[in-house]
Amino acid sequence: MDGSHRRRRCTTKPGTLALKACGDGFWELNLQDGSAWYSEWFYQKLNWVAETKRTTLGDLEPLIQPPAWSELMSRFRDHLEQGRPLDLEFQVTLPDGSTPRWRLQGSADRNGVGQPVHLAGSMRDVSGQPRSSESDLLGVRGAFEALPVAAALLDARATLLQTNRQWQEFPAATTDQAIARLRAANSHTAIEFWLDQGEGFKAGPRRLRVRAVAFQHDGGRHLAVTLEDRRSD
Repeated sequence: MDGSHRRRRCTTKPGTLALKACGDGFWELNLQDGSAWYSEWFYQKLNWVAETKRTTLGDLEPLIQPPAWSELMSRFRDHLEQGRPLDLEFQVTLPDGSTPRWRLQGSADRNGVGQPVHLAGSMRDVSGQPRSSESDLLGVRGAFEALPVAAALLDARATLLQTNRQWQEFPAATTDQAIARLRAANSHTAIEFWLDQGEGFKAGPRRLRVRAVAFQHDGGRHLAVTLEDRRSD
């Protein structure tokens, strides 16, 4: 190996060319100071000026429609606070007016006591690919938010895929109890039962009615669930 070859190898960070060749954009968030780093892919796709480094998560917000941005922030919180997978698709608006669909995937790096300190992952253009089944299911968020009751979507393992704000306002112990009962029921049709919450509510005991409808999606069983406060019944 001659000297010029050694110098050329030492001036290139290992893996840099491979990362460029894979066709993904890579990003990283420092959760301690709020700073962000974006790979060259973003500067090319979004026509960012290379000399003007983008250093915050907010640099992406103008490219994403408000509902999709809210969904992205919600999924970030779910991943950081509850460990749920960070994997979703959404449309972006590029400077040339096109609106491709991007897929974001990521994972948190945690310290010795389990606190997330970094969040990193990739984005890639998936406009020419079939929309993922999970992305289709997450598209019901707007409908969930419009319901006058707490609502959730569960997969075949009774794992939460999507919830509305009213569902999230219930204590975790209550929703966990409802999910445990649903998992035990294992019905392939409709399910209905009552939960009696007699402690911890200032306004008195609650009678919570849980209703669920099982349906097939992408070859698997899913549940659409509502949780209603029927204290007056």
